[in-house]
Amino acid sequence: MSRFLPVANGRLFVSFDESHLLSELTWPYIGLENHAGGNCFRLGVSFAGRFVWVNASHVRKRRYRPGVMVAEAFLLFPELGGLECVVTDWVDLDIDVHFRRIELVNSPNPSGTMTFFFHQNFSISHQDIGDTAMYLPAEKALLHYKDQRYFLVGALFECPARSVENAMFEYACGSRHGNREGTWRDAEDGSLGGNPIAQGTVDSVFSVAISSEKQDRPFSVLTICGTSQSEVISTYSKLKRKTPDRSLSQTSGFWKLWIESHPLTSPAIPPEWMRLYETSLLLIRTHMGESGAIVAAIDSVSLNYSRDTYSYLWPRDGALIAHALDKAGLGDLSRRFYELLPALICDEGFLAHKYHPNLSIGSSWHPSGVEGAPAYPIQEDETALCIWALWEHFRKYRDLDSIRPVFQDFVLPAARFMAKFRDPKTGLPLPSYDLWEERAGVSTHTAATVYGGLKAAASFSAGFGNPSEARYFEQAASEVRAGILSHLFNEATGCFYRGMILGRNGESFPDPTPDASLYALFEYSVLPLQDIRLIRTMDWLFQSLWTPGPIGGVARYSNDHYYRSGEHQPSNPWVISTLWMARWFMRTTPSPLESPQVMSLLSWVFERAGGSGMLPEQVDPVTGDRLSVSPLVWSHAEWVMTLADLDALAQVEPHPWSGDL
Repeated sequence: MSRFLPVANGRLFVSFDESHLLSELTWPYIGLENHAGGNCFRLGVSFAGRFVWVNASHVRKRRYRPGVMVAEAFLLFPELGGLECVVTDWVDLDIDVHFRRIELVNSPNPSGTMTFFFHQNFSISHQDIGDTAMYLPAEKALLHYKDQRYFLVGALFECPARSVENAMFEYACGSRHGNREGTWRDAEDGSLGGNPIAQGTVDSVFSVAISSEKQDRPFSVLTICGTSQSEVISTYSKLKRKTPDRSLSQTSGFWKLWIESHPLTSPAIPPEWMRLYETSLLLIRTHMGESGAIVAAIDSVSLNYSRDTYSYLWPRDGALIAHALDKAGLGDLSRRFYELLPALICDEGFLAHKYHPNLSIGSSWHPSGVEGAPAYPIQEDETALCIWALWEHFRKYRDLDSIRPVFQDFVLPAARFMAKFRDPKTGLPLPSYDLWEERAGVSTHTAATVYGGLKAAASFSAGFGNPSEARYFEQAASEVRAGILSHLFNEATGCFYRGMILGRNGESFPDPTPDASLYALFEYSVLPLQDIRLIRTMDWLFQSLWTPGPIGGVARYSNDHYYRSGEHQPSNPWVISTLWMARWFMRTTPSPLESPQVMSLLSWVFERAGGSGMLPEQVDPVTGDRLSVSPLVWSHAEWVMTLADLDALAQVEPHPWSGDL
């Protein structure tokens, strides 16, 4: 199951399921405490004696409003005489409140009364034990709370002259455990019982009745976050004065200005690709906390696979997402991520597997220090990519005052670790885990990123007046490159190995599996684009990893079992591996926008986004259904990088590689 159209402000994050029902709500850190946890907050409608709960069949269209972080869903109810409404969602820029605005588009009976029912299904702080739901008569609002997490839910009609009035009609609080399904069942007869409080595993429902004279007046449901009852009540009073309409205007204005601040300029790029580029930037921003921590995805459905989620900061993902922001001209945002790195680095000089959004070390499945395992439970490319991306940022923005402390406290110790953590016989990095988090050994991708990271560290050191460090890192990088060419190249096939796999007894043996991550050989400048070894490898990858069947796309590697539906199925195609292949053809084609291969690959990715603009991690090779998490921020970051490169290449004549082989 996928998530759609997240809205956020750096502290509060909200996203929706296929029926456009609220299913994820994290606060006060983006991605850390999920107070919905995948529970859907139902929406029901009662009209002319009939009642329906909203489901996916009612959603005609969903989208972000053009260029702004405001989600819209257009709902149609054939069973209610063709009733239509628009649901608009946003999070206020300054106040931690989610707004859900309902506006009727078509009423089958303008003289009748219809009633909307809103269900609250909190599991506060990741669990549904010890919660309280209660009605606040003075505020005409509902309150859910536990410990220092309070959520006030109110409803307001919009009135003339930017004023508001209460819209909450009936209410009920109750339990949802044991043989009790939940108070939402109380709504199905069209009225609510009015139970004012419940504790334990609880839910609540309230209604908004729309009489004939109010059918042309939108109303908004507000979910306010705070740490005490007095705080959320005070905030509700402030929001009544501010009004939902003013919040929507301010939110829309800010995001429109933000998106338009650094546009792509090539008129040759299809406008629908440009819109996905803008959506991708918004999607990245929703998953980035105020501190600069960027989580990979917020999708509680992944709990069903491993009892864990993607709501972590992976340094690799963070580096590549920050690099995408840099390419988009948004260095002020990427800098927040880079400035976190000194706080993340371990005493040994490497970055851990992953981190919680509050920067504590996250869960891991990597053994270390035992027979057949690496010395450390790390993926070394994560450390290397952060140095590489930081150098690319510095080359573009030259923000010396901001970067110098990061150089001193992160780049130097991390680069010293990488230079030392190598096999003296081969020059290659010592074993760690690969970027897919599956295999221990020395992957070609990791070696290529270590080369790129050490080259970046050498450039930093030279620039900041550390010539001896610069020579040390430069020599280490040269030895890593020589090791790649000597030990990770298959002379028999003329292509590169995926890497060397670490055996149970500490021995290593080559892995000839075609793997899309070999794109790192050109991405991090191990080899020039014209090198015949690189050309053969990329041709081999394209032929080996293109997914047969009706969907197509590029798999991440051959015989990939992750989320594969059966042994008879080919490996699932991934968005990121398809974009890596597209960038290869972009850089080796004189006119990328006229290349059938480039256009076909980018069109394939665009189609995976669907009408909502949400890119998944991977898709089913037969049905095209989204698999694993969706949206995945890494997928969107790769789209941003690819279109930024395409925009730049479209304005370069001649192409960087315009000659013959």
